[in-house]
Amino acid sequence: MEKPWYSYLYIKSPIAKIMWGIASILIAIVVILALGIMEESRMAAQTRNWEGRSIEKGAEIYANNCYTCHGLEGHGSPGVGPALNSRHFFEKRIAEVGFSGTLEDYIKLTIAAGRPSNSHGQWLQVMPTWSSAYGGPLRQDQVQQATDYVMNWRSTAILQTPEEDPFIPFNNIPVSTETVTDTAATTETTTTEVAESRPPQQLFQSLGCVACHNLTEMETASNHGLIGPNMGNLNENAPNRVPGEDAATYVHNSIVTPNAHVVEGYMAGTMPPNFGDLMTPEEIDALVAWLLDPNREQ
Repeated sequence: MEKPWYSYLYIKSPIAKIMWGIASILIAIVVILALGIMEESRMAAQTRNWEGRSIEKGAEIYANNCYTCHGLEGHGSPGVGPALNSRHFFEKRIAEVGFSGTLEDYIKLTIAAGRPSNSHGQWLQVMPTWSSAYGGPLRQDQVQQATDYVMNWRSTAILQTPEEDPFIPFNNIPVSTETVTDTAATTETTTTEVAESRPPQQLFQSLGCVACHNLTEMETASNHGLIGPNMGNLNENAPNRVPGEDAATYVHNSIVTPNAHVVEGYMAGTMPPNFGDLMTPEEIDALVAWLLDPNREQ
């Protein structure tokens, strides 16, 4: 009987079989160790790959939806929308509005929830709501991709000179002042923020209230806000929310202890409970008065 062609692979010696088995195990261990050593760099490369893809997708979303207001290269459109590809925006924006999160959080929140109640601002175009969670057309991953694209400008934007920076200051934002101290040896320049109470319009935006409450829509049985109650007729609804509380007391308590009373139809725990720690008593009182004013300036 003729031997099959693979007969040369047969190993007859038991010792040889053991040696080949040991060699195979050692080779497998070496391969596994090598893969483990390379895994970190491989994962880092894959992360960069996904970040690059996210930025590319974000560029497409920006080109289709954002450039008419913020400019094709993010330098803004005078009178229409602010600049985003800006050194001032990346280095000072969240500080000047008093936002407690990161700049990425600020951008993501703005894209997701928009600025629908800022209808009387300095810009002709109101920032619309984009996230599907708030009634917009974009999925949450698309909101993140648009955010990644804007954040991608940071590396070059922070190199801009003051003359190159296209940023246009926002109205009603406290401006820093410079205090110059001359000595015989050195001249020291320090920058301090103006120690003034922040206006309620600024607080309403920087603390994220604008993401959940619409200042112009009426709150009725047939017209509810998506996340929090509308405030177009807050002065009429507030006195009737909690028995024994007048309008100012109710709004004040809703800010500092938001879960003490939750308006019917809304979820408890949605509104942050630490607003009382983020504002001075004077700022809270001013915000309450502003919210209850039907002719409030926005």
